[in-house]
Amino acid sequence: MKKILSIASILALGVMLQASAVSAHVDIVGIESGTLFQFPAGMEPTLDGDLSEWDIVPEDYYVPFESHFEYYLGLGHENDESNLSFRVVAGWSQGTNRLYFMMERFDNYWDRNGVGAVAGGDDSWEIMIDSDHGGDQHWYAAGDFESEEEHQRNQGRYAQNAHCRFPPLEPFGWKWWFQSKSTWHDVPPWGDYGFQLDGESNAGEVTARIEIMSAAWDDFHWVGPTESEPEHTFVEGNTIGLGWVVHDMDNDAEDNSGSTGGWGINPNIQMWFDCGNCSDFLLAPTDPRVDFSQMVTGTAVEEESWGRIKAAYIQQ
Repeated sequence: MKKILSIASILALGVMLQASAVSAHVDIVGIESGTLFQFPAGMEPTLDGDLSEWDIVPEDYYVPFESHFEYYLGLGHENDESNLSFRVVAGWSQGTNRLYFMMERFDNYWDRNGVGAVAGGDDSWEIMIDSDHGGDQHWYAAGDFESEEEHQRNQGRYAQNAHCRFPPLEPFGWKWWFQSKSTWHDVPPWGDYGFQLDGESNAGEVTARIEIMSAAWDDFHWVGPTESEPEHTFVEGNTIGLGWVVHDMDNDAEDNSGSTGGWGINPNIQMWFDCGNCSDFLLAPTDPRVDFSQMVTGTAVEEESWGRIKAAYIQQ
């Protein structure tokens, strides 16, 4: 049965459409506008690598593999899905004031041994978060400041960037914040993950299932959470900046002759340096197509596409 939109849903759609008009930093190929799916309070995904809870998210929130741009090998959008393929979706919750990320990834070789140079030498998911949408720089060279103390204070201060690598290995765990001395950002309540791997690390084809939860800060301090207060407060209808690069380390026996590939959400690889090169994502209201009461028992997504719902609203 088709869902009849309530006036509350229509008003929520109006907020979304108005917020979508914010000028983007860098567009995502094939995506009209980046959108963060809202999980109602108490219905956030369990971080265990079981992605079935994400089945409620309509397909039009996903950023597919073909939207990503490969930098290092010069492939651009000409990608070989027998080597690598993935899909990504991001969400948020007012209840927890956290961002949530999910990736389902096929890879013909899962590299996780801590050996190498680029991205720490392993397959990783590098995520940049610009919560106040300021387009701030988040990495600085040592010579950019007069003292190492000042240098370290400003690393990731106004926007954050880290490599997420699984399974976790010491000394950097699962979330390697390569430019910061922080040791607390990757543990609850500020960060957590779920991970399942069909296959074996460093041994051939795999399917990886990844879930990530993260806080964000408008003035981060590596020393500790007290010094970093307050955390950024996510507000429905606001726009934040997000970027990510999916790194693929193939060995000599695999594709790319041992070369490193990097697939970014947009063509601007400088997002690893500053979030002026990230993409815009709207903190969406709860989607009126989704019946959250069916999160466990069955499908929760109506047949109507998001585009058709928006078109219906515009015609009002």
